[in-house]
Amino acid sequence: MAAKAPNSPIAPRRTRLQAARHNRALRWIDPRFTHRWRIYLGQSIAAAVLLWGVLLAEDVISNGAIVAAIASSVAIVFFVPHSVASSPVRIVGGHIAAVVSAYIVIAFSLLFPDSVVDSSQFNNLLGALAIALVILLMTLTNTEHAPAAGTALGLAMTGVPGESVIFILSAAALVALARVVLGPRLHNLI
Repeated sequence: MAAKAPNSPIAPRRTRLQAARHNRALRWIDPRFTHRWRIYLGQSIAAAVLLWGVLLAEDVISNGAIVAAIASSVAIVFFVPHSVASSPVRIVGGHIAAVVSAYIVIAFSLLFPDSVVDSSQFNNLLGALAIALVILLMTLTNTEHAPAAGTALGLAMTGVPGESVIFILSAAALVALARVVLGPRLHNLI
């Protein structure tokens, strides 16, 4: 049996998924997925369980924008747990800034008669002002967290009921706590 030359390249065997990755139609699959599929699957399931728990605990919320904002916070924590945007201070601080900006915008709307406030154009203006204000507040307080913009928009356009504020702040605290507890075990997926 002839010995192989010491410098001859030996191509490692590729898995079926790795081989399929070279197919033009499948290039959108993350190349790290083949080696880290358990991490991807585990973090996805953990995110679903966390959001499910938050929604079960806080079943009083029906505002879709607020729920979507909290779901976006969960997604950021499990997509990129080691990024600046998923730090606990930014999660909680961003949502607090959103609540404050919504209160300011709602207080601003009290300066106008009901006929103006009830118009859809004015409601859209309130939403735009809430976004501008939350961006300013998060930037000033160094608590930038993009999903909090959805919180500000949802609250400004529908009002600021107490149960919504309690839901937002408790959900943000739970998401931040999950980031602290699970942080060492989580991996950036992007």
